[in-house]
Amino acid sequence: FAWDDRRSEVSSYVAATGMSEAWVQVLDLVNGQRGGTATNVMVSISKPQEGMHSLLTDVVDGVLRDRGRHGVFTVANTIFPSALYNDPGFEWVPSLPSDAVQELDDAASELYEAYLDSLPTLQRIPANRGGTYFSRMISWPGKTLTGNNQLARRIRALRSEHTQGRMVSNASDITVEGEADDAGGVLEEYVISDTRTRGFPCLVHIDISVREGALSLLAVYRSWHLLTRGYGNLIGLARLQAFLCQQTGYAAGELAVVAGHADAEHGDYSGRAGVSHVLSMANDALAEDAVLS
Repeated sequence: FAWDDRRSEVSSYVAATGMSEAWVQVLDLVNGQRGGTATNVMVSISKPQEGMHSLLTDVVDGVLRDRGRHGVFTVANTIFPSALYNDPGFEWVPSLPSDAVQELDDAASELYEAYLDSLPTLQRIPANRGGTYFSRMISWPGKTLTGNNQLARRIRALRSEHTQGRMVSNASDITVEGEADDAGGVLEEYVISDTRTRGFPCLVHIDISVREGALSLLAVYRSWHLLTRGYGNLIGLARLQAFLCQQTGYAAGELAVVAGHADAEHGDYSGRAGVSHVLSMANDALAEDAVLS
């Protein structure tokens, strides 16, 4: 057996404070790899709730719409449809009065109901026939309106942990890939029957961890399209994290993404030079945002 050192060059790690910087860094890193792709890519964002820049969002939106792609917030809404959430403006704590707890619970329930009301319409789109990311989170396995609500269950469990004063936990997760068993119970995360090489779902799993009172998310992608979906994915994940933190009373911790295959999409964006042009515009937008702030 002979180890090929060239293969080790494609493993990549990016650490950033905010999501905008993280997205620019990982796109730049993968764009520079052979073929514009990399394996085993990890992105760590220490303060994801502080990291979205409006000028960068405008740049990415313009690039996507010029190519007939969905905009940044359309992509973000596949993970967390924030427009459907009537934010009460306060967070859960163990000592919260019952009427305030009910207000938080009602806001979450209304979000779930509003989204599921729209699911039959969403499933008319061929790509959504197997469900959407958010439908799989709130009605597993996501194809019907009566599945298991993973988010509601995780929120109840995390509130119980918080009430008992537990500031460290790694027992919660959200399954996106796979199918339920015949009874609709056991969750299969990576099913042997799934032989698709591309397509939904690229996001397969979300792990929830609590450490020192901060709730962190780890999202696992089997394939991550960095230009078409990457920035919107990060926004959606950060919004999901903020929702979980508000509903459970934990502070926001790290947001991390692991991608088995990350793609700068040279074939769709005029090669390395085309992606480099996008990166140049993105860096200019970040610099202008920094001046304005």
